[in-house]
Amino acid sequence: MFKFEKAQKVFEFGKIKVGGQPGEYPPVLVGTIFYKGHKIVTDEHKGEFDKEKAEKLWTQQQEFSDMTGIPCMLQIVGETTEAMINYLKWFGELSDAPFLIDSTDPKVRMEGAKYVSEVGLTDRAIYNSVNPSVTDEEIETLKDSKIDAAIVLAFNPTDNTVKGRLEILEKGGAGIDKGLLQIAEECGIKRILIDVAATPLGSGAGATFKSVLAVKGKLGLPAGGAPHNIPSAWPWIKSLKKEMKETFYPADIGSNIVMQILGADFLLYGPIENTPMIFPAAAMVSIIVAEAVSELGVSVQTETHPIKKLV
Repeated sequence: MFKFEKAQKVFEFGKIKVGGQPGEYPPVLVGTIFYKGHKIVTDEHKGEFDKEKAEKLWTQQQEFSDMTGIPCMLQIVGETTEAMINYLKWFGELSDAPFLIDSTDPKVRMEGAKYVSEVGLTDRAIYNSVNPSVTDEEIETLKDSKIDAAIVLAFNPTDNTVKGRLEILEKGGAGIDKGLLQIAEECGIKRILIDVAATPLGSGAGATFKSVLAVKGKLGLPAGGAPHNIPSAWPWIKSLKKEMKETFYPADIGSNIVMQILGADFLLYGPIENTPMIFPAAAMVSIIVAEAVSELGVSVQTETHPIKKLV
């Protein structure tokens, strides 16, 4: 294993710390709820859902987090403004854990940012994301909000290499005249998490994983992403999955583990239903990494680390 020469930033989200040298803190696992096609959602436009099932899914993730010492967050996805506010209200009352505000529609994300600012949830809200498609309206909304935490997506639509991803963060490109990091800072974002942007096999997947090393090595910022999107977009295994569902999950969970070994600080691992598969695997790798970097003078910085709970 390895240690970065660059000093590594660590950001706090309640009791959770994200960042640091590999081995100091276990990665944060982020399960997704209310995603497109999620069976617990009965009306995706109004944000109506089975609250009992939703609470059970969150409780299960929290229990595995407590059991393993791997911290967790929740990625809340909304299709409409009404749905987003309903989901945020539900989780805000259910738990004091950090959460991501996420939607494919920037207007929905913006309304989510306004809502958490109004009700006092910004200390644990993470905006997902500041990306190359960010609009002037979205920038102004973030400036006016009280949110100071966001994921910055290092996706460069014109250059999916490691160099291209760093350039979109530091210099801009693809239609934006300044780097995404500068835009985020101008929006008042102080706790920045870099999503290295998962791209498909054959279209930059290798650069996705290598970018974790590059971001942490050059910028010292917490890095991670949603590597499960890579097997999810792989036609071959998607076809195989239709006949043998069990063939998909090793690739799905494995994609997260590969990114973790390369130093990822957070992993958006996909559907929250995958909790029982990902947490034990991530705990095992956390222990391996902690043992390996101890020879480099890096020590575990939390009493709840898997190496202290499970060994």
